[in-house]
Amino acid sequence: MSDARAMSRTSGAFSAGEVGTAKDRTVKDETLKDETVKSHTAKKHTVRPESIDEGRLWLEANFREAQATIVPSGARLSSQSLYRSPQALVTFDTTGWNRLIDYPARDMTITVEAGMTWRELCALLDVEGQQLPLDVLEGEATIGGLVASGFYGPRQYGYGTIRDYLLGFSGLTADGLLFQAGGRVVKNVAGYDLAKLMCGSRGTLALLTQCTFKLKPQPAQWSWVLTTWETWEDLEPALERLLLSETRPVAVDVLQRAGLPPVGNDLTLAILLEGSQVSLDWEVQTIRKELSNLGPTELLVISEDRQTAPADRLMTCLLSSQQQRPYELMVSLPSSKLVALARQFPETTRIMGRGLDGTLVLSWNEPPAHHELAAGLASLIDSASLAGHPQEAIWEWTRWPDDSIPPPANRPPEASSSRWSWALKQQLDPLGLLNPSVLDLRCGRPWPE
Repeated sequence: MSDARAMSRTSGAFSAGEVGTAKDRTVKDETLKDETVKSHTAKKHTVRPESIDEGRLWLEANFREAQATIVPSGARLSSQSLYRSPQALVTFDTTGWNRLIDYPARDMTITVEAGMTWRELCALLDVEGQQLPLDVLEGEATIGGLVASGFYGPRQYGYGTIRDYLLGFSGLTADGLLFQAGGRVVKNVAGYDLAKLMCGSRGTLALLTQCTFKLKPQPAQWSWVLTTWETWEDLEPALERLLLSETRPVAVDVLQRAGLPPVGNDLTLAILLEGSQVSLDWEVQTIRKELSNLGPTELLVISEDRQTAPADRLMTCLLSSQQQRPYELMVSLPSSKLVALARQFPETTRIMGRGLDGTLVLSWNEPPAHHELAAGLASLIDSASLAGHPQEAIWEWTRWPDDSIPPPANRPPEASSSRWSWALKQQLDPLGLLNPSVLDLRCGRPWPE
């Protein structure tokens, strides 16, 4: 932490800066500090700084005077309300930080402020035929929120997650220290890769101010291959075959009761292919050949391109289906055990999983019964214990109604990720002002009463 405190506290290092004399800035700084101290007399309130410098001054004054707990907030969509601390006194709204900083399109990178929305970012990238390959349904979600939530979607299999595209960032610690990590070029290997630590940090380590991403070209066309199956046992050989496929799908999803328009609630294997028309024709025919002798009930091919309206795309339907239920549990486990777990749950459970990545997302309209969860999740623990191996599966609630607290995550406290998370939190936020109690939930410890 001593090294971090030695970093320069420059007020305009990562923003355009405000034009004015040194005297004007001094008067403005003192005014902001006075207003900040006065604002802490309220109980719960929202702070929305219009500039990064204004936010830095507020955090400095808060750390020195009131030490009010803070929950970083953008559009309040990316974290689905679950990872915003109910104990925080101040909501720190970052939507005022929404400028484009740098976009060298030929270098395939872009730098934006963290409060920019996903819709605004996509509009900039569309002009150049480029993309940040995430599957985001809510256009008003902020870029900082997507990074903090560690966002990923169905195309994770082919493209990776947001942490694979974040090249660098700048942020503010709880005491107003402005710092940066990474850079604005793809080949950047200097220093510790702190950018990866920000992905999924849920606002517990720092407030993101700017983010730099590497980009990908937009595909010209894409095709979905949808196959339906009678049982999970019938589907399992198809997943094993796809591991050896000659094709290169960017998404392989397994769906139960997804309500997807072409297939309804049937047990479905959804495969997404991207490329030119020639390559897509070959890949579709190859998939047909590879799965034909495994007995799918039905095989549909849906072709789309850039002219297909976003609202009409199958990806939009898929993401919309996942958003409809208030109780959602994400389980990460070895892909070889995915089908064994999925078959433990009744057919009324909605399951949307990354077929070859070992991730299952289970959702319910009502809180699942204890025995319903125990039948599947407890069996994972028991099987690992009997085999003499450490527990391989972890899970956490990713959606839960706001008026109650979900069960804690299943992430053993002795796990290295948990130890590192706590050590880093203590270094960057020693007073625990940023999103207090959220890390407890993520590391498998219940929130204190």
